[in-house]
Amino acid sequence: MEPWADPGEPTEEKAFENHILEKNIFNVHPRNGSLEPGEQMELNVYYYPKEVSQHYLKTFLQIQNGKPLIINMMGETLHRRAYMRLIKDIYYLPPTPIGLEQAVTYPIEIKNLGITKLNYKIDISPLENLNANNYDFTIFEIQNPVGTLSPSDIQYVYVLFRPLEAKEYAVDLPIKIFDIEGACPNQHVLKLRGQGYHPEYITEMPREVNFYEDLPNCRAYFGEEGQQAAFSYESIDFGEIESGQTSNRFVILYNLSQTQKLKFDFLKSGLMCGDNLKLEPMNGDLEPNSHQNIKMTLIPARWPTHFEGEIQCSIDWYTGDEDKQEMRSIHTNTNMPDNQEHLFLRLKKRTKFVSYYIIIYSFISKIPDYDNY
Repeated sequence: MEPWADPGEPTEEKAFENHILEKNIFNVHPRNGSLEPGEQMELNVYYYPKEVSQHYLKTFLQIQNGKPLIINMMGETLHRRAYMRLIKDIYYLPPTPIGLEQAVTYPIEIKNLGITKLNYKIDISPLENLNANNYDFTIFEIQNPVGTLSPSDIQYVYVLFRPLEAKEYAVDLPIKIFDIEGACPNQHVLKLRGQGYHPEYITEMPREVNFYEDLPNCRAYFGEEGQQAAFSYESIDFGEIESGQTSNRFVILYNLSQTQKLKFDFLKSGLMCGDNLKLEPMNGDLEPNSHQNIKMTLIPARWPTHFEGEIQCSIDWYTGDEDKQEMRSIHTNTNMPDNQEHLFLRLKKRTKFVSYYIIIYSFISKIPDYDNY
């Protein structure tokens, strides 16, 4: 556009982008540099919010004689109150066969991002109406519709799903949030989508929606010196397991620091919703530039469960002065110690279905027809 031309009024999106650039809400350091073959560099992204709002900015990392990379920066500034987070807007449960003897349990992660304790209450009246309209059959059930979360606390809402027919089920459940000041202005809706299919027509089973389809490939909280600890794999799939069957996996934890010793500790999690996950070892120390093999053993519960989510491993760095424990801070709005980092390991497991419908059908088919004798 020529300098003398009138660009007109900017669009709402362009005005929002200009506001972020003028206020320097996002900043990257260093902005430029060069890398030798095999060399790597840490880029620090700073977020300086000026108001309570969501901020996002699309940036480009230009590579000389190469293809530019798109980096999407997103941040959100919260009120100084309780704030609950759901990872996804809509939860598409994996396709489930009809005729199951027991419902399948799914864990849904919730987290308190605020600085005060919160109480939540899920309105299950839409769920009860859906069940009533399906011959009073319990299609959906919430095991823990009320609960309490401390600041930075992660818990799980356990959803039970047992389809009656080969069709799609949908229900939206409002969630009310309360803290010490009363009802919170931010309200959430737990949107559940379930699909039933006939076990005899396995070829017509609907496609499963990938749980992490629209989420980052990996998550980690680490400090200004960059990532000094890492897993050999960021995702572990235990596959389909029958009740009583044991599944084993291995992952390696690396201490990439050349000078500092670390202490690791896997945090307890409700993700497995009844399944027993054994980690050997669950905690320990790692010398500089060393590694630890972690054996993972999953023993499924008697009832069917599907889960896909993350477990956390806390990393504490020894500084040589254990009284001060002065180390980098990797959280800005949590109560985590300054010398602590977190690695996240994704886990996935599916129950191998033995349909109750198939059992009954097979039994009936073997009964002789005495009228023909």
